[in-house]
Amino acid sequence: MKIWPDMGQWRSAFAVALPALLIVAVLGFLGGWLSWDPVENIVPAIKLALILFIVPALLEELVFRGILLAWLARLTPRWAAWISTVLFVLWHPLQAVTIAPPWSAIFLQPTFLLAMLIFGVILSHIRIVTKSLWPVIIIHWIAVLVWKLLLGGPSL
Repeated sequence: MKIWPDMGQWRSAFAVALPALLIVAVLGFLGGWLSWDPVENIVPAIKLALILFIVPALLEELVFRGILLAWLARLTPRWAAWISTVLFVLWHPLQAVTIAPPWSAIFLQPTFLLAMLIFGVILSHIRIVTKSLWPVIIIHWIAVLVWKLLLGGPSL
């Protein structure tokens, strides 16, 4: 996480992420795991925002787009992003059935898994192009924040 992107890289990262997140949102509304449901109390929302920065944004990005993607790139540069993304997708149902069973109703849905595939591909692309984890951490964090605070995402 040594490289801090310049403003052009930040703009490019968000320009790539926004259309992908709109597709993810369409899948979420069609799949029924997104709905307009903003939280009413801002104090717990601030605490939640801090927690969500660490888990999932920072930790998942360190694992999937940091350690794993870098390691795979040394072994198989052509397939590294795809393998990392597939493992990111598979992590979600594994997480649901092991440590967060209440999330299974969402995390096992085909539309959710497709959304995570799209999200993972875009995040991997951004990571490779910017050579930085910061944009993918921030984009992941914003996406989860919007889901949890505005679009009815499951509580922790």
